[in-house]
Amino acid sequence: MSQQTAHIRIVTPSDSDLKKTGNSLKESDNGLQGNLSLTNITNLLQFLSLSSKKGVIELNRQEDDKKGQIWFAGEELLSAVSGTLTGIEGFADLLGWEQGTFQFRPDIPCDKKTIGLKVQHAILEAATLLDHRANEQSAASNPPTEERSHLMDLTARDSSEVLNNLLEVPGVDAVVVVGRDGFVIESAGSSNRVNTEELGASLAHAINGIEEMGSELNVNAFQDMFIEYGRAVIMCRPVGDAIAAIIPPDASKLGVIRHKTKKLLVELGESF
Repeated sequence: MSQQTAHIRIVTPSDSDLKKTGNSLKESDNGLQGNLSLTNITNLLQFLSLSSKKGVIELNRQEDDKKGQIWFAGEELLSAVSGTLTGIEGFADLLGWEQGTFQFRPDIPCDKKTIGLKVQHAILEAATLLDHRANEQSAASNPPTEERSHLMDLTARDSSEVLNNLLEVPGVDAVVVVGRDGFVIESAGSSNRVNTEELGASLAHAINGIEEMGSELNVNAFQDMFIEYGRAVIMCRPVGDAIAAIIPPDASKLGVIRHKTKKLLVELGESF
């Protein structure tokens, strides 16, 4: 049997996320409207669907005048369009928008269902599609193995530089690199929600248990894990022989963080 890769995600919008999203909305004659600088599409969609709303979210990105639409009914995502992209591809493209305005128009029917998934399932499908695209782009842009090794020798960066770059990703408060023995190897940034000094042993214990479970289920390679507690969110990913834990203030930008940190975490793995 071929080796499979395990993705573990334990993420739901917190009450504070939903309240923040609700506060960012303004009511007009045509429905609710707001700005993506104050919330994001994931939280907006979850807020509206959990409120048993139905209709269409219309989006406009001013920088390139690109438009998008998302139709849903309650907790079902019906269809999505982003420019010429439709279905999950269109939805995945919209999830990457960080700037723009939106307007929710209630009770607007969907002419053609192109998705038909639960909102949370659709979000995970879109995130997986973005991963595949990033992998394909990386494979296409990487030079042959020998040339790549030579270039890496010439351009390899210190792990502290990579950690500092990770802190520049919007929504990242702290990054902690933990050894399999539970000791903190290196860290950058700070968080008032998680005691980074105590994180090492607990995280190593949890990851070792998850990898043991993966081995028993024959899904061998642990790849990433998102955990949300009442007041803290932790995103974990293997880096070489260690584990990197990224700590954001909340779950509102996890999709963006996951997408923008992927290459940096691969680079960080070269140091461990």
